[in-house]
Amino acid sequence: MSGKEAPRSEGLVGVALRPTGKATPSRSRVLNKALVLRTLFHNGPLTRAGLARRTGLTRVSISDLVAGLIEEGLIEELGTLVKGRTGKPGNLVGLDIDRHAIVAIDLSNTETARGRLVNLKGEPLQERSRAIGQVTGEAALTTVQRLVEDLIALAKTPLIGVGIASPGVVTPEGTVEFATDFAWQHLPLAQRLTQATGLPCHAGNDANLRALAEFTFGGASSDGLMVITIERGLGAGILLDGVLLQGRSFAAGEIGHLSAMVGGERCICGRYGCLETVLAKPALQRLGPGAAAPSLTAVGEAAAVVLAPIASALNLTDLVFCDPSELVTPPLLDAIGQAIAARVLPAISADLSIRISPLGGQSALLGATALVLSEELGIT
Repeated sequence: MSGKEAPRSEGLVGVALRPTGKATPSRSRVLNKALVLRTLFHNGPLTRAGLARRTGLTRVSISDLVAGLIEEGLIEELGTLVKGRTGKPGNLVGLDIDRHAIVAIDLSNTETARGRLVNLKGEPLQERSRAIGQVTGEAALTTVQRLVEDLIALAKTPLIGVGIASPGVVTPEGTVEFATDFAWQHLPLAQRLTQATGLPCHAGNDANLRALAEFTFGGASSDGLMVITIERGLGAGILLDGVLLQGRSFAAGEIGHLSAMVGGERCICGRYGCLETVLAKPALQRLGPGAAAPSLTAVGEAAAVVLAPIASALNLTDLVFCDPSELVTPPLLDAIGQAIAARVLPAISADLSIRISPLGGQSALLGATALVLSEELGIT
């Protein structure tokens, strides 16, 4: 973006994703700009009067904010609203989704880094990928940087920033504290890429960003959402009461190594019976897509040992499974749902939806996009 002030957020930890309270005078303009952008993002084009009604801001404030955002190229005039109503027709304004672009990177598949150039609605413009394989450490970082540079070179409009969905424990500043597959420890991923590209770069845990994607692009509620990522490992992103939960050491949602059964298969962590040994991708591949009912029941029972206490303690309303959809079948979800219902109060299970993500295999890329929208424009 240009050197003008952007309605940037202050990070996602413990911060309401769509704040509604009044801001201090020093922050009000930035937050109000974000409110206008967020309103147009989710509601489509509106007149200035419609924006004022939706946001609760005065028409004078809306007029001033809209003028500034048009100048920045973030919203555009779309012509006169034509409706069968009396009075002077209003002029529509909307988000100018193609005036800027975002680079989104998905590192959740540790064999291949996927990248996408998208507009402000997350719609793909260009895609590229680079093999990672067994590359680790600085070499893995170099591969990611080159993928980012590939996509930057394809951009035909100014870039808002770069978002990276990374495995492992990631701080709000974008430092990867620990990512086993890449042998990254205390790696300031976002900072290093910012230095290399000159663009604002943001990184987050891939499961957390998938949860953010469900909220921003998938229409999910943030009241009690847990998104479970099933790949070689297993992780979860949690939105509760409008806040993305990350925990004291930013490891909230690391459910893969919770004990799901006594004994069981040996896990890569060295213990036995972890949830990962029954619900991660390798275990489900061994089970097969046409598994018999007793096998599905066994998986559901093991999963419920871990998931039922979480659902009850947090009063979850939405349990969403991401990838691979060909392995997470409706019969498997039914088995998990029945096992959870047998362990929690009816008031909990009656309100709990268990489903497959509508975003499919794109959720991590959309999560990386959502991270940039949130951090740079205040759109969630």
